[in-house]
Amino acid sequence: MRHVLIAALVVSCGGKPPPQPPKAPNTELIVGKFERHPPDGTITIAHDKSELESKPLAVGTWKLDGDQLALTYDKGEMCPAGVAGTYKVVVSKVGVHFTKVEDSCDRRAKMDGETWFRVR
Repeated sequence: MRHVLIAALVVSCGGKPPPQPPKAPNTELIVGKFERHPPDGTITIAHDKSELESKPLAVGTWKLDGDQLALTYDKGEMCPAGVAGTYKVVVSKVGVHFTKVEDSCDRRAKMDGETWFRVR
């Protein structure tokens, strides 16, 4: 009888289950600071929406490969033209979270650890 009680006690104290892997990022949704547009591989960044056409800080392209986002700016004051920066992104219903992988442009790299929230 004593062996049965010990076996039941060991089974009930098995510990917590192993951690689950994170969900895969949603690669169908890329949002900007201000609003979502159909994904065409271009990006324009400005202080506010009214300056997107007249005074952009940066104009360039983006490419998503799995959870890695590469940003390359061709125009603007933000970074030297043609210099790419790579970020790991996690996309959710509320926005995009950026974690720097590699980027020599200090101004663009300020988004490391930021979440850009989706405009409703």
